[in-house]
Amino acid sequence: MDNLQLLGVQTQRVLQRRMETAANNLANVSTNGFKADALLTEVDSRRPARSVDLPRDVRFVRDVGLSRDFSQGAIRRTGEAFDVAIQGEGFFLVSDPQQGTLYTRDGSFRLDAAGQLVTKDGRNVLNAGGAPIVFDPQGERPSIGADGAISIAGTEVGAIGLVNFANPAGLEKVGDNLFSAAGQPTSNFEGAAVQGALEGSNVNAVTELTRVIEISRAYESAARIVKNGDDLRQRAIERFGRA
Repeated sequence: MDNLQLLGVQTQRVLQRRMETAANNLANVSTNGFKADALLTEVDSRRPARSVDLPRDVRFVRDVGLSRDFSQGAIRRTGEAFDVAIQGEGFFLVSDPQQGTLYTRDGSFRLDAAGQLVTKDGRNVLNAGGAPIVFDPQGERPSIGADGAISIAGTEVGAIGLVNFANPAGLEKVGDNLFSAAGQPTSNFEGAAVQGALEGSNVNAVTELTRVIEISRAYESAARIVKNGDDLRQRAIERFGRA
């Protein structure tokens, strides 16, 4: 495979990954607490292509992973007693049967039949000690404070676990809008819990749509480069054959 094909194919591969990332962001524009992703790229140090003519330095770009934008999403009021948004930095603690303690920004909670506070997917919301939160509202509307403490008629009956991380970008996305600590220790929560509200996605739909259009055009250009190279090669072979 010559340099033209190598460049074209590698460009298409990176653009495909960029498109997948942008499409996933768009698909989650209405997902509570979702944080937008961006593709990270770097110059490939292996330099798989060489040229006998100038310029001899043929370089490739490759994707190396995703970066995540943890900026605050818009907070909207719902009035629901068990909807909780985080203002500022921080995460809720939830339990997963297979992966243990995970973290999320999605605070759309509810009480199940056993009186346990759970996520909309049925995972247990945990307190700061990593235990499930269980209580009986006794017909009263619970009050959730800025520190996550849950009170009924003035008596504290539990507290939602809220933590932070020194390097949120180092968290690992594991699906279902959840993150793994990836070995990082937690730090003290310094934000504020807001009852009766949910944090929206921080995806900018207009920006992502514009990005999708730009990527599509770039991909078409790369495809033309590969096709033009194939056509030139085919014509050269035909001419050599006639000679």
